[in-house]
Amino acid sequence: MQDDIFPAAEKILSDIENVVKKNPSLKSFEIIPAEDNENKSPVFHQEDCLGLASWCVQPLYCYAYRRLFELRQNKHRREEPSTIARWLLGALLLNPDVTTFWNMRRELVRSHKLEAPEEFFFSRLVLYHKPKCFEAFAYRRWLLSYILNSKDGHYDPESVESPFCRELDIATTCADRYASNYHAWSHRRHVMTLRESCGFAYPTLETEWKNSLAWCQRHVSDYSGLSYRQFLLNKYMFELKELPREPFIKCPDVGEQWKEELFAYVKSNISDTEDMHQLQRLFGRTNAEFRATTPPSRTKQHQTAYFRSLSYWLEECRANDSAICMYNDHEALWCHRRFLAYLLLRFMTTNRFCRGDEHNVDGRSDDRSVERKNVQKLLADNDVMLCHNFLVQAFRAYTNKIADLATKRDQHEKMLVERFFKFLQSIGFEIRS
Repeated sequence: MQDDIFPAAEKILSDIENVVKKNPSLKSFEIIPAEDNENKSPVFHQEDCLGLASWCVQPLYCYAYRRLFELRQNKHRREEPSTIARWLLGALLLNPDVTTFWNMRRELVRSHKLEAPEEFFFSRLVLYHKPKCFEAFAYRRWLLSYILNSKDGHYDPESVESPFCRELDIATTCADRYASNYHAWSHRRHVMTLRESCGFAYPTLETEWKNSLAWCQRHVSDYSGLSYRQFLLNKYMFELKELPREPFIKCPDVGEQWKEELFAYVKSNISDTEDMHQLQRLFGRTNAEFRATTPPSRTKQHQTAYFRSLSYWLEECRANDSAICMYNDHEALWCHRRFLAYLLLRFMTTNRFCRGDEHNVDGRSDDRSVERKNVQKLLADNDVMLCHNFLVQAFRAYTNKIADLATKRDQHEKMLVERFFKFLQSIGFEIRS
């Protein structure tokens, strides 16, 4: 395309750039349907919203694309950084999936021709228009690492307003705007992992646990959110080696609330009289043991951490129970239940500290198998494992109950249930007797 075919390109790009620079609070960018120009500017700006008339999208993008690749291919050509930034602004707003353009913006940031804080605002606009753009998320992750590692970047690790909180807000907006947005949830996982490695206190795991549950309850069939719940659950059950510090603590009264919830869940799903009496004796004996030692012994601390981790599994299991009962024919819920069953067996197999194996406090083991013989061997070791055995029985009982309900509701859901049982059989966790 020749320059004179679309002579208004530079003027339109300048108008867009001026709006973006003068309004850092811009939150949205949209393409507005319009068949012709009507001698009016195609750039619309109202409050925190930016719009561009559809008639100019193709010629404008072609102009910016050609200019940028001509510059990229001709290494001896020199252009003002402000001009390059303007071309990149237009090209990425209209098509943010071109890796080369994001790399060019990285070069401008590293050479201090673009400011990193302004780039966060710009990429937010891009993600509003294209909420599943992997390249835009990757650019934000690069920016985040860049500002944290820069000499001028001084952030209070205990501040509630950390740069990580902003990233979680962006990820939530993108997940709301595009279903099954795994890129948004992967970005969220990366942010939480980076936060932990950098020693920042906020956002807390507990806040993420609550917020992600609320999101999943609003988007029942979206498995991408459930995959993030699985990431958090894995952290609670296998990666937290010590009791969480105060912001992460699930229950301020250690050893009481989680234990009562656990026994209540088991009791409501056990019908055998002898098992019920044994459960009551176990509950009383466990309470006495936890209150006997002051200060707490190392073994008691391990058991407390163990059951606190298990309480998160129980909370997620209850949420899954309720969702399956309330909503019919959602494959995501049954797939998530597969994960919960597998995780319970893995947790029982790999966590051996309740048997006195002090070296394996973090729940990791070289033996990753979940064979039934290993599970049953663990269950007979002590009172903690006996309690765990009751939990498995309760899970089996309630699973059979909701499976019978689901089978009667819909033929497709009946198929999902059959696949669920087949999966459990493959990992050695048979539900039906």
